[in-house]
Amino acid sequence: MASAALPALPIELWLQIFRWATLTPSTPALYATEYRPFEITDIRGYDEARSMKRTLVLVCKHWRMWATPLLYEDILIPRAHLPLNRMLREGEDHHDGTAIPPCARAVRRVQLPYSSTVITSPKPIEPVEVLALCPSVEVLVRTADALSPIAYEFDTVCPPLPSLKRVDWWHHNEAARTGGINSLPHVLGEAPNLEYLSVGGEIWPNFLVGPSVHLPHLATLRLRRVNAFFVLQLSRWKLPALTHIIFEHIQSADIYWPLWTEFDAQVRTVEFGLSLRFYVRDFLAIVLGGFTHLEELNYYIHFTHAPQTDRPQETLHTIGLHASANSFYRTGSPEFWSHLGQHFEAFTETVFPALQRVKLYGDWSDVVEDKEFERLAKPLRDRGCKIEAIA
Repeated sequence: MASAALPALPIELWLQIFRWATLTPSTPALYATEYRPFEITDIRGYDEARSMKRTLVLVCKHWRMWATPLLYEDILIPRAHLPLNRMLREGEDHHDGTAIPPCARAVRRVQLPYSSTVITSPKPIEPVEVLALCPSVEVLVRTADALSPIAYEFDTVCPPLPSLKRVDWWHHNEAARTGGINSLPHVLGEAPNLEYLSVGGEIWPNFLVGPSVHLPHLATLRLRRVNAFFVLQLSRWKLPALTHIIFEHIQSADIYWPLWTEFDAQVRTVEFGLSLRFYVRDFLAIVLGGFTHLEELNYYIHFTHAPQTDRPQETLHTIGLHASANSFYRTGSPEFWSHLGQHFEAFTETVFPALQRVKLYGDWSDVVEDKEFERLAKPLRDRGCKIEAIA
């Protein structure tokens, strides 16, 4: 398409077209700052839209001018990258009416691997300066890349991050000794408006002594693989708005008691991740005994042990069941119906007196049409519980 033909459409319409063209199924999960059931993604996730954005900026000068801010929405900051620094600070000006302003304000998500924040001298490290240029960052991702060198010899700093709403953090013990951008408590101290936090890693016990953390707006906590010391550290933080906890993975079911002690009165939603560790042990019963004010429970039914508890759940009104299949049995087999039946039979009125809705996520189409499912669902429907498929 010739650039001379572009003014036939208003610029606002082109911008809207580019916006829709650069949205993919993975985009919402990468930027999510509010809890939505089963919206789990690899935090290293590569948004397929990036290749489309790169294509758009190569079409012509006008498209490059309009689409470049989209290209810099999601950036990875390497240890040294002068072109990225230049685009964020200065933009481009070809002196032909197609100038691109500095892109720092366009940045919404930053991926910062630990290899980018190695510290071998007392001088400020460039990636921290680049991050400080971006006043609109909403999501910060720290990942422990396999090739990260062990070179964390001096203290560092973290810039103020008032716009930050989400942090996806993997703990790195060697890096955390330097504080600043390499230390989760220090970063959280600069992010007072955080709403969503996912954490993983195994911290050393010496990190239990550190700065206090107060996050007045944090509503969602996602626990990946963490050790007992990490759980203990989390339980010491002040999180008055915490209402949703996602257990993506568990190493030992016995390490989470500090969470029950500290946050029982406020947690309203719990979700389990896609892990067979929840199948091996009845972690559901442990959670139902620990969080006694739950209103919503979501889990992958074929990856989770049926709950065996006689403790009444007086406040739990919604259960979400995801249909992702495991490799133990095929859909429709006797083993399949036996496992499904154990879950539905556990939802008795005695134990779940407040249950009003069972939401079915994923592909249940073949299951719900079977007469056996109707038999399992009948006791719930007879007591007025609504069973509904969620698209």
